[in-house]
Amino acid sequence: MVEHNVSNIQTQKIENTALENNCAAVLSIADTVRTTLGPKGLDKLLVDELGNRFITNDGATIMLSIKTIHPVAKMVVEIADRQEAKSGDGTTTAVVLAAEMLKEGKRLITDMGIHPTLIVRGMEIGIQRSIELLKQMAVKIDIEDARLAQVITTAAGSRMDGDQVVSLVSEAVSLLKNSKGKKRMINFKKSILLINKPELEDLVFDGFVLQRQFHDPQIPNQLHNVGVILAKMDLKESRESWTMEMKNYDDVVRMKENQARITKEISDSICRTGAGILFISSPQVDELLLSNLLVKNILPIHVSNEELLTIAYAFDMQVIRRKEDIESGTVVTIKSMCYDEEKGLFFFENLAQQNVVTIIIGGATKVTSQERWRSVKDGISAAQSALNDGIVAGGGAVELCISEKLKEKSLNGGVESLGIEVVAHALSSIMRQILTNAGFSAFEKMTEIRNKSGEYGININTGKIENMLEAGVIDSAGIKINALKSAAEIVKAVLRIDRILIAHSPHNAVVGKSANEPNLKG
Repeated sequence: MVEHNVSNIQTQKIENTALENNCAAVLSIADTVRTTLGPKGLDKLLVDELGNRFITNDGATIMLSIKTIHPVAKMVVEIADRQEAKSGDGTTTAVVLAAEMLKEGKRLITDMGIHPTLIVRGMEIGIQRSIELLKQMAVKIDIEDARLAQVITTAAGSRMDGDQVVSLVSEAVSLLKNSKGKKRMINFKKSILLINKPELEDLVFDGFVLQRQFHDPQIPNQLHNVGVILAKMDLKESRESWTMEMKNYDDVVRMKENQARITKEISDSICRTGAGILFISSPQVDELLLSNLLVKNILPIHVSNEELLTIAYAFDMQVIRRKEDIESGTVVTIKSMCYDEEKGLFFFENLAQQNVVTIIIGGATKVTSQERWRSVKDGISAAQSALNDGIVAGGGAVELCISEKLKEKSLNGGVESLGIEVVAHALSSIMRQILTNAGFSAFEKMTEIRNKSGEYGININTGKIENMLEAGVIDSAGIKINALKSAAEIVKAVLRIDRILIAHSPHNAVVGKSANEPNLKG
């Protein structure tokens, strides 16, 4: 009996140690990025192996730069990366929420002896209720709503060159908003194209830009009111065998004549469409065909499948997939094409349906240009999320309001209510951290505001209580929801881990055998 009790104590110590270590790994990452939260957040100086340095306060950039070997820390970085890919923002919020939930969850397990399953169950209730409240509090907007610009400012305004980044995204959105041919819901991720060119100045171009470097004097620098066709088909040179099948010189001549005939038929078909530009996706393109097209004043541009789909969306047209359909295919006229050989860029201006705008992002170095590219991408993603899911008050106001509502729900009692309180505590930490980063006494300011509605928060420039929506401090509801989900994923996983084991690689394991059992045959 004594031996059994000792064994239980030892097991509990091991489990607690694992929990302590795993929580410490998450908290270390959270402590690294939490000071960047909010418009007054601080920056980090990142230095790589080569000694290159750059400054950022983007949570995703910081976390992806962290060198860690701890498996739980790696898991946090991976989840933060998925948050960034899905929403474009909210990674720091997600990690801070996760850290605060873990601190409280660990305390309940180690100090009060509550089983992790019960805490997780209560947390799931709290997370679900929080998401429901966020959806209820969200205000729907459209592209004409002036508050969309405020969402962009909140997402990207505190980043490197924040004012310039916000200006680039806002200008691109404005051009799409004013599009005459706009009849459908705009997909910003497809409609706003990004090109990262450190050596160039920032530019928002009303149309489509393609990166290509040609060194052919036959390539025209400008075309006006020109027709465009798109094709995806095999246009490589068809060659017969040059070995055994070629019995004599006449066979070679006949093969070349046949190839020339096919090439002429295709080029004549393209010419009869009246198009001046052909975008072609093909494994290879016959050089003779390309020369024939240029002679006929048709510009052929070889593109990838992905580029062709982008162009099809930009031009709002169908792709020709068979040689027989060339003359019956769709031809779209654009205002102009300009080729800048020095920059290696084609500019296609004022598309018929104007589905796209292109942002060219410059920077002093490749590193800074990449960071500015990420900031622009975050602004675009935040705008898209706001259109899809609506807006809520920023500055931690909506989180504090939901926190107070969850506390009311937890008063019903029961062990699971402790898990709900864990979520409530974490939600209130967002405003607390934003205020702390701005130099305020978070406790004092939050005491003043607790009885206000979810739209009220603290203006960090004045320290006064204000309606956040009216003050222009606005966030996307979708980003908040995804941040909560990401945080919950981290916390539920960590709280349920009682040990970290060194496992064999799956490809080395033998099904049905122990690690030490020999693999006997015969």
